[in-house]
Amino acid sequence: MILFRNVMTVILSALVLLAIYGTSAFAQTVSVKNGEGENGFGWMFGQAGTCYAVMPRHVAGIFPRVTVSTAAPVQTGTGTVITPFWDGIDLALAVIRGIGTDRCSEQLDALDVDAAGRRAAEASLLRLTPTGEEERVPLRITQRGYLTLEGEILAGREISQGTSGAFAFVGETPIGMAYASADPRRATFMRSEEILINLHRFLNEQGAAYGAPPAGAIPPAAGMPAAAGLPLVVVRSSIPPVNPRYGPENLTGNGVFVYEGVPGARIVFGIATGNVAAVHRVRMTAPTDADYALPRTIIVQYSLDDEGQQFREWTRGQMAPDGLFDTGRMAPRNIRWIAFTILDAWGPGPVVIDDVIVE
Repeated sequence: MILFRNVMTVILSALVLLAIYGTSAFAQTVSVKNGEGENGFGWMFGQAGTCYAVMPRHVAGIFPRVTVSTAAPVQTGTGTVITPFWDGIDLALAVIRGIGTDRCSEQLDALDVDAAGRRAAEASLLRLTPTGEEERVPLRITQRGYLTLEGEILAGREISQGTSGAFAFVGETPIGMAYASADPRRATFMRSEEILINLHRFLNEQGAAYGAPPAGAIPPAAGMPAAAGLPLVVVRSSIPPVNPRYGPENLTGNGVFVYEGVPGARIVFGIATGNVAAVHRVRMTAPTDADYALPRTIIVQYSLDDEGQQFREWTRGQMAPDGLFDTGRMAPRNIRWIAFTILDAWGPGPVVIDDVIVE
């Protein structure tokens, strides 16, 4: 009997944790507030260590930052807005900083609607209250087009102002995102399959090929660190700069390093004091307003030998499209040398790096 109670306690605890920190697509709905003070919604997902939220372009607004809040228990982060899509589509993407990776757990492929979702006649419109509680409203699908769905609210409810960006769900599958309403009881939804196509193309192929804003128009990305950390020296680079003014030595001082975007560019740094140091975090930044491509896949290696010839891989990941690669705090490694290999870039042409910070 005691064993049974203990087992039931464990099961109930797990259910409570799932309810609070649910990893379903439902739990990835977020509230969005733009720089004009207007509210809407979005859907959050993670890819290659970066958290993103997709939303209608008009919900993101005209300013480069949005505030994003999760379902209860509420976490709030800042989103850097990216709008690389064609002008006729009301779609935007934001790189989210400040929300834990345990809360940004859904994958982009959740937008790949199955046959049951495509045939469903009823769905649930999911919104969040100001305190983060989920509000599900029954919805009848009245029309299906190639790009959009039409939905009608049941039971006398209305589509309130600020519903844009809320997704319709069949079970836990998001089937469409509300972006227009000409009637208090009806809304037009962009189909999830259409959203998936555009996001896949950008995240997997185009990267930073969106039109960069004028220099100075956007402040450093949320969470972007100022130069800090251990003093470094550039030991060698496998690729020359496009111009001597943009040499790799700039990475340990002022300026940027710009090189032709060849795969596998490698830069090796040494600790300036020549001593061994315990390192627990590595960051690389790149400006998004410099009209150059950003690094994408990055491998970090370290070495302890006197000459810096024998390297071991430590970690790898992707720089987000807002120009930040951050490993977060890791188990410390004793290092004398540290190397960065940039396997590819977010776009064609020369690649830019601003700072390397080792802590």
